Parts: sequence; C-alpha cells; structure tokens
Amino acid sequence: MKTNEIIDEIHRVRAEHAKECGYDVDVMFARMREGIEKLRAEGWEIVSFPPKRIEEPSAALREEPPKA
Repeated sequence: MKTNEIIDEIHRVRAEHAKECGYDVDVMFARMREGIEKLRAEGWEIVSFPPKRIEEPSAALREEPPKA
C-alpha cells in the first residue's frame, strides 16, 4: 500500500498533540479554544456556519393496497 507523506505527517502531529494533552479530550478542546482566542486577538476573523438542517422523511410511507 502506498504511503502518503502528508497524511503520515498529519497522523504524527495529531498523536503528538494527544500525548501532550495526556489523551484528555477536554484539554485538547481547551487548547483549541485558546488558539482561537489568540487568533481573534491578533485580528483574525473567526467564522462559523450554522448547522445544516436535515430534512427527515415522514415516519410512514405507505401505499394503499390495490382494490380487489
């Protein structure tokens, strides 16, 4: 199987970051929020998009049985 050096680098950086945070997701997100605040303080505009609405199909889609 081919290896992709960019993907390998992404995996390496993610693993390193997780190890630095003690594999604690709350710590990882706290660091992410700190990074976002740092960028905002530097004048970067932080953009977030509203969640996409998913149209759910109706619960029952039934056809009438053929009339005899």
